[in-house]
Amino acid sequence: MKTSWPGLSLLLLGVFLTPNMPAAAPTNHWAFERVADVKPQQVRDAPWCRTPIDRFVRASQERAGVSPSVPADPRTLIRRITFDVTGLPPEPSEVDAFVRTTQQNPTGALDSLIERLLASPHYGERWGRWWLDVARYADTNGQDENKVLANAWRYRDWVVHSFNRNLPFDQFIVDQLAGDLLPPAASEPENFDPLIATGFLVLGPKMLAEQDKPKLVMDIVDEQIDTVGKAFLGLTLGCARCHDHKFDPIPASDYYAIAGIFKSTRTMEDLAFVSKFNERPISPSAEMAILEAYAKRLKAQTNQIQEIIRDANAALVADLKHELPKDPGLLYPPATRERLAALEKERDTIKSNAPPPAAYAMSVAEDKPVNLPVHLRGSHLNLARDPVPRGFIQIVSRHELAHQIPREQSGRLQLARWITSPKNPLTARVIVNRLWQAHFGEGLVRTPDNFGLRGEKPTHPELLDWLAGEFVRTGWDVKALHRLILRSAAYQQSSGIGKESEAGLVDPENRLLSRFPRQRLEAEMIRDALLAVSGRLDTAAGGSLVNWKNNDYVPAGDVTATSVRRTVYLPIIRDRVYDALTIFDFANPSVCSARRTPTVVSHQALFFLNSPLVKDCALAVARSLLARNDLDDSARVREAYNRILSRPASEPETRLAIRFLRQLPGDPRTVSSEENQRMDDFALLCQTLLASNEFVYYH
Repeated sequence: MKTSWPGLSLLLLGVFLTPNMPAAAPTNHWAFERVADVKPQQVRDAPWCRTPIDRFVRASQERAGVSPSVPADPRTLIRRITFDVTGLPPEPSEVDAFVRTTQQNPTGALDSLIERLLASPHYGERWGRWWLDVARYADTNGQDENKVLANAWRYRDWVVHSFNRNLPFDQFIVDQLAGDLLPPAASEPENFDPLIATGFLVLGPKMLAEQDKPKLVMDIVDEQIDTVGKAFLGLTLGCARCHDHKFDPIPASDYYAIAGIFKSTRTMEDLAFVSKFNERPISPSAEMAILEAYAKRLKAQTNQIQEIIRDANAALVADLKHELPKDPGLLYPPATRERLAALEKERDTIKSNAPPPAAYAMSVAEDKPVNLPVHLRGSHLNLARDPVPRGFIQIVSRHELAHQIPREQSGRLQLARWITSPKNPLTARVIVNRLWQAHFGEGLVRTPDNFGLRGEKPTHPELLDWLAGEFVRTGWDVKALHRLILRSAAYQQSSGIGKESEAGLVDPENRLLSRFPRQRLEAEMIRDALLAVSGRLDTAAGGSLVNWKNNDYVPAGDVTATSVRRTVYLPIIRDRVYDALTIFDFANPSVCSARRTPTVVSHQALFFLNSPLVKDCALAVARSLLARNDLDDSARVREAYNRILSRPASEPETRLAIRFLRQLPGDPRTVSSEENQRMDDFALLCQTLLASNEFVYYH
């Protein structure tokens, strides 16, 4: 039978526009199966293994005939671990002490180093920033109306604090999804943290001036579902808004079962022409009582003044027999004017003694519970007949994960419990994979936000399940997982090829972990390291660096170019991210970012050549070196290498640096003293070291 081209086109169009694509995906996909109870494998090279992780890694290497690389030297290892755990370079004194103690007690030195770094407040700053990529954190809305989210920093600080106090990760998830629904804590301040945590759901960018408000609400719900699905479940749930998922066994009805939960949640305070995001007070009740009493007193005083003015105006109209003059107060009787002046003075006194304003946090709240029908092709104007009861993903719920949602509740708390259930096959796998990726550059699953059928299979499936099971068994303890990874022989390898020359051919992508992957510092690490090695870094923690008015438009100007605080505390302006971050592949703050893709492009080199930040840091290092009268130039060169690269300069490097300093021509455009010229020369040497690959990479 011959089909005409128009007929074929209509046939294809009908296929692609079918509202509910059949969910023909297999249900036995590895990610939807229970986490297997696996045991560390037996290997021939048992002495190489330091933790159970190594048995899984070495077993896969032995099957492929690949040998691991040699252990990293102590200087390389401490730099690697310090950046990994705190996001900062080690101090030269810390490096020297680690090298000495490693010679005497390698295991004890390493354990002591790991515990010291995990206990550092900088740990939470590094790993908090890691989570903020996933949470699509920003301090402004972006999109059509780039409004200021002046209280977003409270969520950021809560994340940092949560990592520092090692909040169990299942509770970390529950707080962000349903912290406002948890039972009250023993003390009132303890109730504020879970409220702040739900800012996770409010932070997403929104089209605030969208005039189709039902569409705006459903777009917000869609953004929340997409973020929650990728962040916690490693699933692209947003694909099921318009039709059954084309690849994974997730029907559109599952999407709208979850959409009903978020539609029953208040994310927006109002739906005005330019809508306002929801916030809730987090000041203690005693302070709120003082504020309420102040407001009542001020209102009563204002009402009394207005009443006297109203009576006086009425009397004037009666006397004058016509409308009020332009400034009627001048015609009031003297006694009335005196009374008003006294009352206004008293009102000014009340205002001058106003208590501090209440603190607010971005937070969701319960709304009217509702079940949603499937929106055909994702449109709120085209609805299926019957509503879908609020619920969860069926393919996952088959593992005895049923959580009933009471009719009078949104279902957020039940959703949070469902996600963090030990029987959920996805959550623990997704989280341990994210941490593994942060340490090794690539996850055991190299598509960290897609564990579905279009994602990659795990390189070490048994290891992934063992880590997920261990994570749950230890109470979702993130620091315990760090310890397991950092103590492993796999992590402590050098980045060179192992003793078998075929390793690079057999394992070119390092999927067998035959060496440690050389990694470039993240954008924040580069900036923080520049400030740290130059002695300019301000390590003060928390708070906001700007005094922008909440819900106002983002003002001109920026503090990021002049601030010396850690990068995690800089304001993130959607659609206008700080250049020094975007140059080095900072995550898009408008979407849930599972990973950053490092690039090597020319403007990165130009940054180190021309950036005022780099030049100021190089000058600060040079100034501190030349202030050391106990050092000659060769010793200053060695000290510069120690501070910037965490190692002393070799003899050839020292000779080359001295020759470099002696051959530098003075700038003919400036008249400079010999002392200033030496400062400029040393600053140029330090800038050269800061621009080196060795500074911006760890291996």
